[in-house]
Amino acid sequence: MKEDIIINNYYLDEEQKKPILENPKYSLIIAGAGSGKTLTLVGKLKYMLENNLIKPYEVCPISFTNEAVLNMHNNILKNCHVNIPTYTFHKLALKIINDLDFMIADDFLKDIVIDHFFNNNFKENEHTKKSVYSILKIYGPFKNYQYQKKNLKPLKKVIKQFLDLYSSNTFSKEDWLNFFKVSKKHHLLIILYAIYNLYEKEKSQKGLIDFDDMIRLAIKKLKNEKPKLPYKLILIDEFQDTSLLRFNLIRELVKLNNASLCVCGDDYQSIYHFSGSDINLFLNFKKYYPQAKIYKLEITYRNSQELVNVAGNFILKNPNQIDKHLKSKSHLANPIYIVYEKNYQETLNKIINLIPKEDNIFILGRTHYDLKKYTNKDYKEGRIKFYTIHASKGLESDHVIILNMIDGIYGFPSKQKDDVVLSLVKKDFIYPFEEERRLFYTALTRAKKDVYLITNKYKPSLFIKEILKEKEVKILKV
Repeated sequence: MKEDIIINNYYLDEEQKKPILENPKYSLIIAGAGSGKTLTLVGKLKYMLENNLIKPYEVCPISFTNEAVLNMHNNILKNCHVNIPTYTFHKLALKIINDLDFMIADDFLKDIVIDHFFNNNFKENEHTKKSVYSILKIYGPFKNYQYQKKNLKPLKKVIKQFLDLYSSNTFSKEDWLNFFKVSKKHHLLIILYAIYNLYEKEKSQKGLIDFDDMIRLAIKKLKNEKPKLPYKLILIDEFQDTSLLRFNLIRELVKLNNASLCVCGDDYQSIYHFSGSDINLFLNFKKYYPQAKIYKLEITYRNSQELVNVAGNFILKNPNQIDKHLKSKSHLANPIYIVYEKNYQETLNKIINLIPKEDNIFILGRTHYDLKKYTNKDYKEGRIKFYTIHASKGLESDHVIILNMIDGIYGFPSKQKDDVVLSLVKKDFIYPFEEERRLFYTALTRAKKDVYLITNKYKPSLFIKEILKEKEVKILKV
């Protein structure tokens, strides 16, 4: 395509230009790691503004986190020279319902209600009291003493996750009856239902709404009142992280003005299933918009060809992924090193000392706990940054070090099993470690140069055993 589109002083490539110049009504851009997906969305907006196909106030750009929204907004400002408000889903919902009288619930309100239930409320009702004692396996005449000695943290965690997933999807109060019909975990469901009602009562009495309530109210208002909103083009970045509730908000917004919709993301990096995202919305986009055109961005400007070969072979073991084959002009014979840990501090220091002083380093953990051993140590160099893998998504560094690649419940992949009650509010994966696999792919593809995987020689993780078979992966002795 002859027409040039320049974003951040880069000429967009032919793959990036195609969805921009063809400009279909509905489009899904499937973008590989480092392929410039945000720049492509900004390029589409720039092209449409320059050709008078849209006015600035008719555009609604959306992403998922405040950081991603700020990045998108700054890119639009820099390249399009217009100050277009950019939204998270919750800020967009807030804009739609801003004439209603409400206050926003504190982030910790669910935790407060759960704590209050176990400190006070459960004893008020014989059914809930019996259920709590049964779940905690408390029997005999000294129940109160046994209860005081019990660690409630794991149970509270399951309850919080269940209620979050219930809220972030499209369940209603009527669904509880079905939960009781299909699940044998009646004692836990009694507790869950009691806490759910306490939480709803607390919000109602204080005139509060939470973030998911915001989206539900916005959907209701769009359906029933058809408010005057100017949007004719909706752009969504990181679409692989969408929940059904959020997607329903977008569908109503599209209907309102018969707006165009362009969404962009990478199914290989869908890593928020635990908080309600549904990868099937990405994989089955044409089910909702049959006329949609599908595009792929398969040229990576971040990783070497050898690294994306290993990462691609690895992620495509998941059957529930869209086949794409990334191409890179960069080459590095051995971009991935496996390092057997002896003393964890000493091993990490030796790896860091191998890396040129001018290069940046990400040290990534599967969990915050993985990072705790290191973050209080003497790593004050600005070039070294510590992240969980979830927090590193969207970022890049010259080198990446991944910690704790061992086999075990708290290793990587994590072998922690969800309580079966959670399957009522989220879809179970078919393939073993499906999301853990996507998480590992995300970690690998942060690296512009090489990756170091720290493991235990006698307890290597399943993922270490698998990628050791690749010729691009070498064992490094330090």
